[in-house]
Amino acid sequence: MFKRLRRKLTFYCTAVTSVILAGMALASLSLSEQALNQRGSAAFAGDVNAILYHIISQKVLDHTWLAQTETSGQLMILVEDSGQSLLFSGSWDRPHRQELLEAARQTALEDYYFDLSQPPQTHFQSERVTFSFTSPSGIPCYGAAAVVPLERGWAGLLVVKPMTGELMQINNLRWMFAGLLAVAVCLLGIFSWFFTRRAIEPVEESRRKQVEFVSAAGHELRSPLAVIQSSVSAMETAPPDKAVRFRQTISQECSRMSRLVGDLLLLASADNSSWSVHFQEVEPETLLLETAESFETVAAAKGARLDVHLPEDLLPKCQWDGQRISQVLTILVDNALSYGGEGCHILLEARQNRGRVELMVADNGPGIPPAQRKRIFERFYRTDPARSKKDHYGLGLSIAREIISLHRGSIRVEETPGGGATFILSLPVRQRY
Repeated sequence: MFKRLRRKLTFYCTAVTSVILAGMALASLSLSEQALNQRGSAAFAGDVNAILYHIISQKVLDHTWLAQTETSGQLMILVEDSGQSLLFSGSWDRPHRQELLEAARQTALEDYYFDLSQPPQTHFQSERVTFSFTSPSGIPCYGAAAVVPLERGWAGLLVVKPMTGELMQINNLRWMFAGLLAVAVCLLGIFSWFFTRRAIEPVEESRRKQVEFVSAAGHELRSPLAVIQSSVSAMETAPPDKAVRFRQTISQECSRMSRLVGDLLLLASADNSSWSVHFQEVEPETLLLETAESFETVAAAKGARLDVHLPEDLLPKCQWDGQRISQVLTILVDNALSYGGEGCHILLEARQNRGRVELMVADNGPGIPPAQRKRIFERFYRTDPARSKKDHYGLGLSIAREIISLHRGSIRVEETPGGGATFILSLPVRQRY
């Protein structure tokens, strides 16, 4: 499912981005082509102006100058003296020369009513038109026609410049844009493939955890249900004195299931971001003392020693949800009593560190191996899956982490000096909204 989703996301991401990129490329290409055309048109107009100035300023036209002008500007020039063509056949042999000159003459006459064989209307100013046209053989060209008054008569000028140079530049520019666009699309495809992988990873991980969570929850619920079912079956044939024991077993398993369902509902609320916290000013010392007091009887029954160590200076009042932090401390102390063994020593401590308040629950029990310290906060994870104790489901530390996360704090575990585990809660004094 995720592979197909990844392929679809890659395709859509590449397609949409490519369309946008292609639109930008076409707009840039259009602007570049317009700039090339304008530059070519301006260069042609400059050549025509230079030729007109030379005709006006020189009494005699030199064929050598005309040849040099044609060659340097890739032009075709036709000059007439009072309607009679000069004996100048051009400096370079270009196919369709006569065709292009005749097509330029006809375009000037038909489209602009400019007759090269007619003298100018005034003897003080030259007349001209500049245009573009396509010859019968399909060659696009720049064209200009002009008549210039002289001291003796007038001169007609016809200039043609094929657009082959500009067209070649435009064609190369189009191929360059097409190549760059193709490379960009390929790179976009590769980037999208890896980007969608990174984007899907959290969803895939969330689904994997959800499947594991449901599987583990089902497994944990199956055990008490099996005990209840077997106890009910045994009660049907057991004598009254033994039936009491089966009823006690059923009651205990129902209590276990109730605690498990409660923990699952707490975690489900955290996942749905519907877990509410009520921040108010609390005293960290009071939370530790109340937690220790609530476990005095249980600790004495197990032969454990429970101590509280408070700093000499008062800690600042903190903006926490006191009940939720007490719940975390209860989870940690309960775990320490359950796994610490008979005669274990549990220490509750508080301190201020770099603008934050740290609450610690340390024991001298068997401790937690370094390789498992990161995983103990996973749901249903147990350091010893084969143990026979049924008091814990591996959800307590997950609930503790969610509560601390809601307080924008952190929870970590370290090794107690001399052996054991020390859980450290690092919490901000004030909440930032």
